[in-house]
Amino acid sequence: MRHLLPLTLFAVLWAACGTSPSPVTDAAPDKPRTDSMSMRYSDLVLKLMGAWTDSVSEPGALVHEIWRRTDDAFYSGLGYVMVENDTVFIEHIALTFDDSTGAVSYDVRVPSQNDGGTVAFALTACAGDSMVFENPAHDFPQRIVYALQANGDWIARVSGQGKDGASRGFSYRFKRGAATPTP
Repeated sequence: MRHLLPLTLFAVLWAACGTSPSPVTDAAPDKPRTDSMSMRYSDLVLKLMGAWTDSVSEPGALVHEIWRRTDDAFYSGLGYVMVENDTVFIEHIALTFDDSTGAVSYDVRVPSQNDGGTVAFALTACAGDSMVFENPAHDFPQRIVYALQANGDWIARVSGQGKDGASRGFSYRFKRGAATPTP
């Protein structure tokens, strides 16, 4: 079922993955950001804009994320998985910045999960070339990490504990490029 979770995220990105759905009220912790964290986030998120594809992590599948800047505080994205010519998974993703608190949220909505509601993950760390988003109250995943590589690729790592309490996770290596036509 791993190919059903593109990040995200993706991914991500974050689906139930065989666990019971989380209530839509899964709110990300609202932590204020430091100015330096907010500035680093702004630098990194601009590098995430565009079309990204992973063609190696899921044999027989193409995992895509497409990001665009809507305004200074909102970035919208679409994650989807293609197997041959079929779209087998779609998620709506967004990054939002709250000017009043400095909080950053990675929001994911999968129409077939969580009663179609959005699950929010708070930015808890942003240092070097990585952004860490967490929501400990969510069933799976609880953590999503985007790490920019020296060659410009992004590694997206989705992890947490499953319903059975076992730790699990998976990664995608996104390369910049044209995405398969949007579903």
